[in-house]
Amino acid sequence: MNQGTDQAEATFHLDPSEDGLTLARRWMAAGYAGGFPERLRSRPIALERGYIRLECTLDPGHANFVGLVHGGVTASLVDMAGGGAAMTLLKPGETLLSTDLTLRFINAAPISGNALIAEGRAVHQDARKVVVDVTVTTPEDLLIAHGTVGVSIRRPRA
Repeated sequence: MNQGTDQAEATFHLDPSEDGLTLARRWMAAGYAGGFPERLRSRPIALERGYIRLECTLDPGHANFVGLVHGGVTASLVDMAGGGAAMTLLKPGETLLSTDLTLRFINAAPISGNALIAEGRAVHQDARKVVVDVTVTTPEDLLIAHGTVGVSIRRPRA
């Protein structure tokens, strides 16, 4: 955290010589690695090639005005799980960029819960893109949202 602010600088840095699975494993080992994922209180807790499971530790700052988890938190988790699952498929030097996101809210998420779980699983991959299916649940397996994330694979420039 920066002194005097509530902002956490990103402390996780990409190493272009590493493949995406290695990068994701480093992220998981680091836990909260600064930047937006840390602000959201989201970190990877399980991963394999084409799959990631994130845990978001909830606090009152995740609430909307009616005492539920804000929909933007859920949308962010869908995006991060989509990008995280796609990251595990990258070759050294490749980067990624989310290109589209669909989201369907299924149930309201109570802010009184202690966490949300986002799981992303790649369902399509070719040389230029990955499509990831994502669910967001409570730890008790109540389905909160279902989404799909399209991710563009960006090859290193020569």
